[in-house]
Amino acid sequence: MTDLGIDIGSAGVAIESFGRALVAWSARLNVSTALLLGGALLFDRILSRRARASFRMALYAPVALRVLLPLDWDLRIANAPRVQTLFAPLLEIGKHRAAEAQGPFTLPWYALAATAYVAIALLLAVRAAVAHVRLERALIGASPVRKLDFTVPYPVCEHADLGPMALGIVKPRIVIPHALLEPGNEHALACALRHEVAHLRRRDPWLATALVFLRTCAWPILPLWIAVARVRQLVELACDEKALDGADAAERRRYGHALLDMTEARAFALVPLGEGGLHFRSTLRSRIEALAMQRHWPLAAQAVAMCLVSTALFFACGTAPAPPAGSDALSINGHRISYGYEFAPTAPGESRNAVAPTLSTNAEGRLVPEAIESVVRQEATAVAISSCFEAGRRKNAALAGNVNVKVVIDEDGLTKDASDESTLPDREVVDCVVGVFRGIRYPASHDGNIAVIYPIHLGS
Repeated sequence: MTDLGIDIGSAGVAIESFGRALVAWSARLNVSTALLLGGALLFDRILSRRARASFRMALYAPVALRVLLPLDWDLRIANAPRVQTLFAPLLEIGKHRAAEAQGPFTLPWYALAATAYVAIALLLAVRAAVAHVRLERALIGASPVRKLDFTVPYPVCEHADLGPMALGIVKPRIVIPHALLEPGNEHALACALRHEVAHLRRRDPWLATALVFLRTCAWPILPLWIAVARVRQLVELACDEKALDGADAAERRRYGHALLDMTEARAFALVPLGEGGLHFRSTLRSRIEALAMQRHWPLAAQAVAMCLVSTALFFACGTAPAPPAGSDALSINGHRISYGYEFAPTAPGESRNAVAPTLSTNAEGRLVPEAIESVVRQEATAVAISSCFEAGRRKNAALAGNVNVKVVIDEDGLTKDASDESTLPDREVVDCVVGVFRGIRYPASHDGNIAVIYPIHLGS
């Protein structure tokens, strides 16, 4: 029973740690992606009459990159304020044999957040899979169209109700409704097929699948949902542009009439196709408006403008300095971190001298790692951290885990900020340890702020 209680407690600690990291990740990304999305939407609006939709899709790439890149990802910009990141060796406090946990195991709200994230992500994944299965089943009744008045480079199927739409990654195909094959609809059929062929030539089914996957994995990031919806609209506009390349005003009007004919025919899909099908009739109003707004810049000017704006948004993702040359990666809690430079690790059985070195800065005025380490490993600091831990041990004799304290030290040696990433289930103990670091005074420096990540292991 004791082993079972410890196993449950360990699982609870792991879930809570994941939930804590998840909450921090989603909170920060919602803010940063909202700012990036605002910039993308602003430039999208400004350039809507001057740049093709296929180019404007690039404006939303930085939003996806911000979600995919780590939270601490940085990009160096010349003359940016310097913040040197130091990684300290593991500090172990209060190594005791773990006793049986006291009291029943409870699931804190961080663990509930982790559980909710996994549950909703699975729900979205299942929803997408079910939509795909339902679509494939509905298309069982589709029959190949063997004769068309013009050549189409992809298989074309006829269905009583579904279409027009393009779908398929491994086996791309086009589905059109039976009504388009009736006499008198030849022009509408040609417009629909040109649009769907543009989807498949652009590899839009791959993009649609990637968007569904990204939205499923990062569903707590609300700006991402808006960006995905806008990209799907731009995909339809881009296919209209490709289908109408070289067309005159009369042909554009006929294309717009074809869009309206699709609406009047009410060829609505009977299954949810948002997870895979690409619709000829979607975003109807904006598409018809776009047909009349062909005042685009030359392609080279459009490409340069999109490159400059997208690069500016990309640089907005991170502006801290890059790692100095020769910096080796350090592993903290299984995560490889390669920017900054780190303290030399403590060898087994080796003790650190608590006396501060004679020189606290190097020739560049940068605070040397040994100076910070000697301050943190003073007996008074160790006693204060031990007191925090022992207070938690009195409530839970099996308490154990890691606290990664991150402090930002200014040029005067004062702690400007202190935060943590913890696997320790007792929040009071974690806050107490962070509070100890807030009160530490370090040697002065002349090379800007310094961020120090100090991993501490509490318990056995």
